[in-house]
Amino acid sequence: MEMVAAAKLKRFQKLREQTIPYVQALEGILNRLLATDIPVQHPLLETREEKKTALLVITSDTGLCGSYNQSLIEEAKKFLRDSSKAPLLIGVGKNGVNALSRTGHTWHQVFTDTKTAQFESVITQTSSLVETLFTERKVDAVYAIYAHFTGKSVPRATNEKLLPFHLEKNGHEPGETSNLYIMEPGREALFTRLVPLVFAAKIRMIFMESMIAEHTARMNAMYQATENAKELIDTLVLLRNKVRQAAITNELIEIVSGSKALKSM
Repeated sequence: MEMVAAAKLKRFQKLREQTIPYVQALEGILNRLLATDIPVQHPLLETREEKKTALLVITSDTGLCGSYNQSLIEEAKKFLRDSSKAPLLIGVGKNGVNALSRTGHTWHQVFTDTKTAQFESVITQTSSLVETLFTERKVDAVYAIYAHFTGKSVPRATNEKLLPFHLEKNGHEPGETSNLYIMEPGREALFTRLVPLVFAAKIRMIFMESMIAEHTARMNAMYQATENAKELIDTLVLLRNKVRQAAITNELIEIVSGSKALKSM
């Protein structure tokens, strides 16, 4: 199991490395547009009073990954306790869906038993779903709870606000040089296409981090389980040898005692 988790981890790490240049290129284009200091308008950027929210919970479909799922479930329960109104729940992964369902929560939509071949489809459907809920004003904000991969052996449960989407200007892109760019078909049209692409790329990176964190946790859990099994085997072998030695010692004592008894007769 440790070897299988390591193979899957390597695969998703490679996918993440291949995705990063694409995301950086999109952000670079976006930063050049933002440097013009012209007000940006897009449905995904609209800030509203949070009367209704949606919560995306990303856990795993399988177990044997230590406290990975439990920490995410606890973070989701904390969010639900702190919410004044019950949010619209979107679940990815059987463990989180089952755990929150047992506590009486209902789901707007769930994605469970996802095969590796369906991974891209789930990302696309999830991104499209949260965009639709926000742009159609069914919710005023979208949050996500997922495992953030920090590069360490222990993933960290993270609560992040996805929508309204927040654009940040890059300080490395001077505003005065942005006027040199000629934008076709126009700045507004570019933003209409670019903002959803950047948002979809962000969702993709969240899923990638979740999968990397999951397989890292599973690999560590299986390694620890193997070490614990080896330690248990060593303990049992030592116990067996002690019992066997005690039995042999008792037999020798009985033989010596019997021999002495025969000589004294």
